[in-house]
Amino acid sequence: MKLDGQVALIIGGARGIGETIAHTFSNEGASIVLVDLEKMKSELGAVAQAVNQKGGKAVAITADCSDDRQVNNLVDETVRRFGKIDILINSAGFRGPLVAVTEISEKEFDDVILYNLKLVFLCCRAVLKQMVKQNSGSIVSISGTAGREGMAMRGSLCAAKWGVVGLTQTIAKEYGPHSIRANIICPGGMDEPDLREMYAERAKNLGMTFKELENQILALTPLRKYAKHEEVANAALFLASSDSSHTTGESLNVSGGRLMS
Repeated sequence: MKLDGQVALIIGGARGIGETIAHTFSNEGASIVLVDLEKMKSELGAVAQAVNQKGGKAVAITADCSDDRQVNNLVDETVRRFGKIDILINSAGFRGPLVAVTEISEKEFDDVILYNLKLVFLCCRAVLKQMVKQNSGSIVSISGTAGREGMAMRGSLCAAKWGVVGLTQTIAKEYGPHSIRANIICPGGMDEPDLREMYAERAKNLGMTFKELENQILALTPLRKYAKHEEVANAALFLASSDSSHTTGESLNVSGGRLMS
């Protein structure tokens, strides 16, 4: 198994990509620490239970990872329970307003930066301290097309996700000598209800119908389909495991060809 004996800390593990990564990593032998907000406690517990029922090992911890104290506490708790942290997955996020830049309020912009960039920084900073002690580790952060190109009606999210790219490359350069790798996954649109809800709102603000926007986006996607959670989880497995032992500071596109650089 590719992750046998390793410990994976998954931020945003109650649903979606984070949930699927938890199952994928557990199937490869990792012990899983799932983290999400208190309001997601029920869903988080259900994911941990599902992993354990299949013979895996998972625990659930509720925390607001935009708060430094809570992040440090959950890292300390993970090390107390498992003795180490081999993998950090940053899968939490907040899409923010779907309006033009001039319509974004300061509070909205600050919230998007807080939950999509500062949160990643806080989690990386806390986990890196432990990984340096171990002289090993792999960090994988989920970005998206918003982290690779400017997008109309996504100004605050693009600013945050581009920041994650810069932060990740910096970590790769600073901590490579400690055998710590840091990479990013950039999924295209995900095959899930949340995407369709977002597209509907974005299409309205662009003066288009949902179908017009969807057709436009799929026309720019050579594979003409959305990404599945399992496809992103498999990319995360590659970046977290020794399969990518000489890969760091990279952004791996899982976008059906929409992103090609």
